[in-house]
Amino acid sequence: MKAVLVALVLAAACVLAAGHQAHAETQTLSTEQGAIDVQLVYDDMIMPGEETKIKVDFLNPVTGRTQEHIDYTITITRDGEQVFGPTNLIHTSPGTITLPVQFQNAGVHSLGFTVEGILFQPIPAEAVSFEIPVGEDVSAPAAPDVAVIPPWVKSNAGWWADGLIDDATFVSGIEYLIRSGILVVPVADTASDPGNGADGSGGEDAPGPQIPPWVKSNAGWWADGLIDDATFVSALQFLITAGIIRV
Repeated sequence: MKAVLVALVLAAACVLAAGHQAHAETQTLSTEQGAIDVQLVYDDMIMPGEETKIKVDFLNPVTGRTQEHIDYTITITRDGEQVFGPTNLIHTSPGTITLPVQFQNAGVHSLGFTVEGILFQPIPAEAVSFEIPVGEDVSAPAAPDVAVIPPWVKSNAGWWADGLIDDATFVSGIEYLIRSGILVVPVADTASDPGNGADGSGGEDAPGPQIPPWVKSNAGWWADGLIDDATFVSALQFLITAGIIRV
């Protein structure tokens, strides 16, 4: 195997992160079935041949806090070619690690994690992959103009539609997911109501915009599989353009 990555120091007990870099990029993604969120923090400019440190936090998707005792493997590819790993199964007790890495060549590298255990309990393997640019004038591929919705968001939408969580909790949760990059909602083509004519706005002395009833109905129908992802996303786009969801 041609090694593009010439140094990646790993151990069963990895080094704890010393803190965020002054100029850093952050990515947060959810594993395939939403068992865990993974957050990366790394230098905004990574040069070939120079060591850099990538901070990795495994986060509980419900609390947003660091999840202890994670079992995982790491794989790195470049242009579809595997250049490192997969490693043997690694365990982190604190749920946060720092990877000292030296990339030999410029280009966009895919850093993938496969999580196989949480809190000493094995789980079906769930993968997540990050795109990391190396070198000047190299950037990760632009975010797709399509929605990315973790499967477990559907459960939250159902609970909201059933009245088990209130409007504020649902909205704050969606805002967190969008800001963290876990939930991707493309920019709407129009700020108009997608179909039911509720404008949710008022004069200067009117209360803040309210969630129209049809949005909650859509959430319930989506949770039950009666409407597709695109229809639910159009409701989220309406909430964003109406100023109800702030991102």
